Amino acid sequence: MAAAVPGLTVDEATVLRALAQDYHGEVEWQALHFITIMRRAGMASRSKVRALVRGLAAKGFARYERGLFTEDGEPAGSGYRCTGEGLAALSVSEGRAP
Repeated sequence: MAAAVPGLTVDEATVLRALAQDYHGEVEWQALHFITIMRRAGMASRSKVRALVRGLAAKGFARYERGLFTEDGEPAGSGYRCTGEGLAALSVSEGRAP
């Protein structure tokens, strides 16, 4: 079982971990659609994931990004990504330096 993240519910931490899989710094990041986050987090409710992600954004752990493009240059809409603060919270909870 994953370590608890102080100040987050188990579901919030699960969603944050799903977002953090594609975080490679503030310059290199990838934003995800709710359906992708839902699948990675193993959750069945898109509306629940939406609420959790927006809550993480309000805490500064996730960020909304618009005007996204695929690797092939095709428009991909908008999505959310992990922030440096979100990754730091996960790192501290797992006993690693942020």
